[in-house]
Amino acid sequence: MKKEVLIVGGGITGLSLAWELSCLGVDSILVEKAPFLGGHVSQFTCKATDACQKCGACLLEDYLSRLSRINNLPLLVNSRIDSFDEVHGKFKTLVFQGQSKVINEKCDNCGLCKKVCPVDRALFHTAFDSKLYLSSEKCINALGIHCEACAQICPQGAVDLQESRDIEIETSSIAVCSGFTPFDASQKPRLGFQRTPGVFTTLEIDSLLRSNNFQPVLNQEELKSIAFVQCVGSRDPKSGANYCSQICCGVSVRLARLLKSRYPDLEITIFYMDIQTFERHFDETMRRAAKDMTFIRSMPSEIRAGENGKPEIVYQGNDDVKQTVPFDMIVLSIGIRPADPNFPRNFPAMWKNREGFIGSDDQDVAAGHPGIFVAGTAQGPKSITNCVSQAILAASQIKRYLDRTKRGEFK
Repeated sequence: MKKEVLIVGGGITGLSLAWELSCLGVDSILVEKAPFLGGHVSQFTCKATDACQKCGACLLEDYLSRLSRINNLPLLVNSRIDSFDEVHGKFKTLVFQGQSKVINEKCDNCGLCKKVCPVDRALFHTAFDSKLYLSSEKCINALGIHCEACAQICPQGAVDLQESRDIEIETSSIAVCSGFTPFDASQKPRLGFQRTPGVFTTLEIDSLLRSNNFQPVLNQEELKSIAFVQCVGSRDPKSGANYCSQICCGVSVRLARLLKSRYPDLEITIFYMDIQTFERHFDETMRRAAKDMTFIRSMPSEIRAGENGKPEIVYQGNDDVKQTVPFDMIVLSIGIRPADPNFPRNFPAMWKNREGFIGSDDQDVAAGHPGIFVAGTAQGPKSITNCVSQAILAASQIKRYLDRTKRGEFK
């Protein structure tokens, strides 16, 4: 298969880049390792209250709708690059695609397949569409161990196990849009994640709200107070990230305002170092938030279970006095870390910027090798709208590179 551009990553950046390239008359093919499109944004809820909060989560549906109208744009899910070669400026990749899947038209969500599956989260639901997916990456068959347990037990015949296939793809350019890895909050044991009941991450709360499962998790009548803790895994040299993740303040404040709009009596407290406002119009969001919630400029020294079993925060208050305050729920605002695109060993070496992401500090979408570009959170922390903006820039630069290649300017 010959295309002009191979896009690696089917999150909001990869999808918007595919659309922008099509608008410029450039044909592309997209490869996504997950069995669905949308990346992390597929877990984000719309945070509109009485008005739009400009979180950007709705952009995913917009781009999926636009791409569905394009003919001859292969969107390969459950796929990864297995081998790579470069010959005379052409990139030749061999893509492994798992074809096993759940036929959702037949699936009645009985859950039997998940009970017999020997691998955790090989079968899983997404917050985006609540459908059941089978990850070829995690399925035990990917290791060469034959297993048909899910297909055999399914009374609806909804699990379709098929042999994987290899697809040879030749392109003139590659765009790396492989996204980010969320910080693992369990690396901060003093903050109680997975140790103290009632402690969640912003990503978990976003996903619960997106899938309409927030209320079943918590007893609404008991939900009277929530605390958000900022900069978990950001601006923290001890955890290997001495940079600001840029999106955490916006996510927490918008989530807090959304919850306040749904539960007007809810008391919300935000613990912070500095509120960062990288986004346009965020000052107005903060002005409104300040009327509805309490901001405490102090970072908790510990989150632990109180005597009643609910989580409590220990922090240094005014005059450096130690304070202990209980909450019904505590939400850790986790940062962004570089993701491993898991390329073959002979894939060209790419630049790393000062924060450890792919790319340069002074060249916006250059990856350090002719014909290879990077965009979105693969290049560094940024919001959804900024990912889309960078995809537009990347599309124009890729088009310019392809035009110059056709004119023979690169030999």
